[in-house]
Amino acid sequence: MRSGKNTDQIRRVASGDEPFESNPNKEYVRSAFDEPIIREWFERIERPLKYLGLPAWQMLDIVAWQSMLGRFTGIERAEAQQHLMFLNANVEDLEHRLFALYGNFDQIFLKGRDHYGKSPDWPYDLVNLDYFGGFLYSDLNRPKAFRKMIENQAAYSRSFLLIVTQHLRDGDTIKEKDKFLADLGERLKGGVLDKKLHTQIDKIIAWYRDANLPDAARQSLYMNFALRDFGEAAQFKVRCRPGIVYLGTGGASMIHFVTDFVFEPNIAHRATSDQKLVEVINLGLCEASGGTIRTRTFQQPKLTLATAKRPSR
Repeated sequence: MRSGKNTDQIRRVASGDEPFESNPNKEYVRSAFDEPIIREWFERIERPLKYLGLPAWQMLDIVAWQSMLGRFTGIERAEAQQHLMFLNANVEDLEHRLFALYGNFDQIFLKGRDHYGKSPDWPYDLVNLDYFGGFLYSDLNRPKAFRKMIENQAAYSRSFLLIVTQHLRDGDTIKEKDKFLADLGERLKGGVLDKKLHTQIDKIIAWYRDANLPDAARQSLYMNFALRDFGEAAQFKVRCRPGIVYLGTGGASMIHFVTDFVFEPNIAHRATSDQKLVEVINLGLCEASGGTIRTRTFQQPKLTLATAKRPSR
């Protein structure tokens, strides 16, 4: 790494923009939670990981994980910030490994190219999408973009690790999460032979639909199921982990997901994950604060369907 004085000079190039300030909670999640999982992938595939992400001009995640990364693709939607990213890559002696795309990542995934016609260098081993915004808006473009990214990975039969960090605020004006919960209840009941257990399913769904419940619980369940569904449809076995909530920069409420996608070769049908549906429902939610990650104080009722079979799709 080169002199820190150069980094200060780069900050001054920001033309009056407020400098980005990292956050202790975010740094702890990056180092204590994400890094060990990334290292497992690095050791498993026995080569540097090819990275795609939204690192911002500071590239804090790339700098932190650089010993495990090979080439990396950084997406930046602000032209001035992209210029700062190139300057910072030079300061960190990483410019020879950087491939930059300019534009909104949703549109780059959906259209296959950035503002200047450049395409992502598919496939990747590590995809880190860290954005200040929600997952659901009325046009549903973000879920479509995620699905397209996963399909692109499948086209190369490439397993990968996906890290997602997003704002708990979203624009779910079409009540997508509410529709999802209704559908989930029917799917679970369709897979349970003993109708006496339907009452337990109804209680779980009612708990998640309660308007007094923090939306973080609904968002964690919805996001994990969305990623699982997108992945299995593209022939990946998917392993989900509990969502982690934390207060980010400026007191913003953020939620963080880390998910494994392992491609299943030599099949033409939908993949079946080793992690069971009930296990995903029972993952719950964690919170990062004060240098620890702990289970949230409010806990969903657990689903224990000993006689359940895997729901039909």
